[in-house]
Amino acid sequence: MSYGTRQKFYHSKAWNDVRKTVWIKQHLLCNRCHKPVYVDGISEYLPKEKRRTGIVHHKIYLDNINVYDPHITLDINNLEGVCKECHELEHHQDQVTRNDYVFDDDGNLVLKQK
Repeated sequence: MSYGTRQKFYHSKAWNDVRKTVWIKQHLLCNRCHKPVYVDGISEYLPKEKRRTGIVHHKIYLDNINVYDPHITLDINNLEGVCKECHELEHHQDQVTRNDYVFDDDGNLVLKQK
């Protein structure tokens, strides 16, 4: 998917509306770790020291074709609100910090089994 297509979609009114709906439905909690998240325009009351950045994640990843399909891009059943940390685990769980360490199924950094 091109950068311009993504930017246009993620700045649309439709996306901003459904994004807020997801967070309200989840009570501003990460769907995975259940920690509170900060969402622009909704959770200004949350103290800075308790804020985690929130991201609405597409369970079916967007690509050049389905980015134009509202049944994928805007379907609340294909979306979940997660904190930035959980989102990173989703997209980068196979990356390692060193060759001898990996992330386990719970997102913990562990020594790689030989």
